[in-house]
Amino acid sequence: MLDFLGVTEHFSCMENTPFSFPALFRDMAGEAVSLDGVIFSGSIVSANQEMVEISIEKGESSNEVIFSFPALPEGRWSYNVLVQADDGSQRILFSGYISVLGVSRVAQLAGGPPMKNRTLLVAMPGEATMRLRMEWMATTAAQAFAYHALQASKNAHADAEMASQAAKTATDAAATAATRAEEAEGYAGSAWASKRAAADSATAAGTSATNAARDAKSANDAKTDVESLAATWPETVSNGEKKIVDAKNEAVTAIQDKQADSVLAVGRASQTAQQNIASAQADAVAAVQEAEEEAQGTITPLVQRAETAKEAIDQAEGRINTAATNAATSATSAANSATEAQQALAAIPQVDASGNMTLAGGLTAAGAINANGGVNIPLAVGAPTDTGAVNRLHAAGLAGVTDIFSQHAYLNTGSITATGTAATTALIPGQYAQVRVPAGTHSTIVFPFTGPNGQHNYSNFAGFSIPWRISGAGKITIGIGRGSKTTRSDLTQGSYSIIPGNNLAHNSGEILDITFDNVRDATRGGYVVKVREIYALSEAEGWRVKTTTSFVPATHNEPIPSIVNKIIYHQRTQYKFESEYISYGSLYLLTGGGQTVQLHKIAAVRGVNAFETGLGISSIVTDLPGNASGDVYMQVGSAVRTLYQPGNINPVYYALEALARNDIEAEETADFVDINIPL
Repeated sequence: MLDFLGVTEHFSCMENTPFSFPALFRDMAGEAVSLDGVIFSGSIVSANQEMVEISIEKGESSNEVIFSFPALPEGRWSYNVLVQADDGSQRILFSGYISVLGVSRVAQLAGGPPMKNRTLLVAMPGEATMRLRMEWMATTAAQAFAYHALQASKNAHADAEMASQAAKTATDAAATAATRAEEAEGYAGSAWASKRAAADSATAAGTSATNAARDAKSANDAKTDVESLAATWPETVSNGEKKIVDAKNEAVTAIQDKQADSVLAVGRASQTAQQNIASAQADAVAAVQEAEEEAQGTITPLVQRAETAKEAIDQAEGRINTAATNAATSATSAANSATEAQQALAAIPQVDASGNMTLAGGLTAAGAINANGGVNIPLAVGAPTDTGAVNRLHAAGLAGVTDIFSQHAYLNTGSITATGTAATTALIPGQYAQVRVPAGTHSTIVFPFTGPNGQHNYSNFAGFSIPWRISGAGKITIGIGRGSKTTRSDLTQGSYSIIPGNNLAHNSGEILDITFDNVRDATRGGYVVKVREIYALSEAEGWRVKTTTSFVPATHNEPIPSIVNKIIYHQRTQYKFESEYISYGSLYLLTGGGQTVQLHKIAAVRGVNAFETGLGISSIVTDLPGNASGDVYMQVGSAVRTLYQPGNINPVYYALEALARNDIEAEETADFVDINIPL
């Protein structure tokens, strides 16, 4: 039986895409070693402790094992592969981390170096000097998917071009057929005008009229058929072009869409042809009956013109049939190429509604949580797995890692500024301060933060948590990320207290403006919170404002923002300077009181890049309109600044997303228009 070495191997893959790779076992002389009787198992553990099983199957040869990994969302996942020893215990064969990359990295990975086999040694128990070699594809699996995605894009583009040419040919043929049909209809009109002068040749006239009517109807049917085909193919071409774009983001989805559209186009053309044939038969019978009743005279000149028109119509029909055949061949080719991809996708095990997945050979992977009601933390070799204290120590270690990747941004209580008659008190110097705004007055208070920041050009800023509370209506404005910002005082609640600096010069930072009106909606039972995010995607597009409206449920005894404990902002990774708006971060409220839900998501925002010096957050601005009946108080404490963990991933973001209730109700975006209304 195979023993363990506990070797660590890391690799990466593409988000939402399953993948697999084989491993071959040989002895040191290169001979295959049979794995009959060897039992493998494996699992993946996410940052929020979700557990996903790894499918492990024997390959075609006796020394081959196939490791299949399910589709995973973007993030960093730990995994391990175990082998069962003779005594029934599980030994770690190899383990490490899977970095699941977003689709924006596809083009980069496609141009990377080719994948190579990796080799690691495996020991045999009882044979200290004996080793096996396990060869496997251990480099970036996402590289292969990126290559196939780009190839699929090129194939889709070629199919779209072929369809476009076929549609153009069919359209030209339709125009020619339409002209011939109009001529034939004109000839038929002349025949009916002279019917009273042809009484002696009724039988010949009936035969000729029948032929003319049939030919005219054939031309019309051909014209209708080609027009329908010409109308259908631009839609197919448009779908093909759309798949070229979609393939850059998710190749598998693009292939499925391509197949569906191609099959739909073929079916649509077939259905149209059947309908046209049935209609032509009915119209032809009616035309013959009408001609036999009304034709009374000889129409020899008409018959000659009708025969000439028939020849032209036959030629047009030939060209139409050729164009239709070419178009159908192109569609069939596209459908066949997509079918192969669909068959490969169909072979992937699917998860049913209960979260279970049945694999080849009858193995079923259950989606339910394990019997212990939670996720087991993998233990070091030799640790007693039945000791709850050991598990708790490992869990505490994970919590300690989160704390290690955090720093305090201390409140500079000696530099707090406030307008009007507001009084500031440093309750704990450098840690905690209180401001009192007298009744009937207004104040704009600026709270600066300072602290250790170990960087040169990059801050590694991933998020913050600031203790903050006010006892009445008010507004908090926070500038994060790169770029100068201009602070303004004593404006209306609807005005902007912070705007981009340097005459609105472009930068990659953001401004978050959170407004609390402190007016409870008694009908709905809660409070409206409005967040305005000022950002710029590029210098050409300029500054924009995304306004998010949220509704936080609360009783009349738990007013918002009086029960707010913290303002929290976190982002999953760094903003990548995309040309489109992508939400990398979220804004939360941590509330107190007697609520059963304490964490509320009030906005999804773009996020910032970590290219700047400083803490990532230097100050917050709070505007307090005083109450008419009494003083208003606010308290602010030192912030906690979170750093990215290896891979520029922020696990705290994913934990908050899992715990928070999403209270967002509406979002709208518009060009930034400065609002600067003094009180």
